[in-house]
Amino acid sequence: MLEIGKKCLEACINIGALPTDSESQRLKKASLTMVPLIVGPTALVWGLLYIYLDHYLSAFIPLSYSLISLYNLWHLNKTKDIVLLQKIQMILVLILPFLLMWSLGGFALGSFVMIWAFFAPIAALTYEESEKALPWFHAFMSLVVVSAVIDQTLIENHTTFMPQIAVELFFLLNISVGLSGIYFLIKYFIDQKEKNANTKLEAKHEKLLVTTVQLEKANEKLKYRAHHDELTDIPNRYLLKEELVKLTAYAIRHKHSVALLFIDLDGFKEVNDNYGHAKGDEVLQTVASRIKSLLRKEDIIARIGGDEFAVAIGALNDLVYVEKVAKRIIVEVSKDYEGLPASSVGASIGISVFPKHTTNIDSLFNYADKAMYSIKKSSKNDFMIYSESV
Repeated sequence: MLEIGKKCLEACINIGALPTDSESQRLKKASLTMVPLIVGPTALVWGLLYIYLDHYLSAFIPLSYSLISLYNLWHLNKTKDIVLLQKIQMILVLILPFLLMWSLGGFALGSFVMIWAFFAPIAALTYEESEKALPWFHAFMSLVVVSAVIDQTLIENHTTFMPQIAVELFFLLNISVGLSGIYFLIKYFIDQKEKNANTKLEAKHEKLLVTTVQLEKANEKLKYRAHHDELTDIPNRYLLKEELVKLTAYAIRHKHSVALLFIDLDGFKEVNDNYGHAKGDEVLQTVASRIKSLLRKEDIIARIGGDEFAVAIGALNDLVYVEKVAKRIIVEVSKDYEGLPASSVGASIGISVFPKHTTNIDSLFNYADKAMYSIKKSSKNDFMIYSESV
């Protein structure tokens, strides 16, 4: 029985649902669809029973409700438009109970069908505003009890136009259908609340995951920018120091050397003064690209600041390779640049070696810097290896 009820509820949702409908709109359509689905068959039984009892006027009212409701459901299934169903159902459930009541001979035989007047507002409000729906449910349940008591009292004191068995059948029919309809509405309401809560929880969890991923990406981006030069996109001084720590640690374990090359561009100030900073930035980017192309994968190039670059070369057994790299850098940096005269830019390079000159990273920087300034003062566009005489 419960499975049948659930299937009916699913059918209610699918009758008028559109893929573009929001969750609240789908639920409202479902609740309004349940009104004719639950009351319609009951009204049909009422009508047939009235015909059997020769109450044709009374039979016409519930039968008309059944036919109109059937047309409403057909129209909803075809157009997916809930407006017609909503308006007609509200009109029918508010007017037909009064007509049926008087056609039966007064309040005693017709009062119980007044439950109809409460069914549609309950259904309409159930999934729209849950705070307002609960009082309607309480009112509905109270009406069931009060109507049964009033009718029974009036029936005991008044003459009826129908056999007592028919009246009792009407009571049982109304009570069973009304209570089963309310049961399914409440159960579906609770199930849907739980489903919505789970959906919201999943949505929040998914949103949290997305936010976490975005934060991780933002953090990675910030970390990258904190360790790389913005103009040339190569490592900066901070990252170079971190990598030098790793290279020197590896060198100690394997009894190798590490060379640090400080590179200062000759003639760069004149390029900036004569051709502008935009051209100067272009030269810096080209220099970074040219030097990087000369290095091994494990070697590191960094921009120290302004027109100064540095190269760290690890896993060395002698200085021959370092000298070759220094000469290649000078040749590459001295090549022509677009929009500049020939030999506009050169390179002065100072070299310090770990652990030959020092085992301290900061001292390694200082010695390479001293050697670079020494060669820049004496000849330019050349390299010098640090010595105590520098």
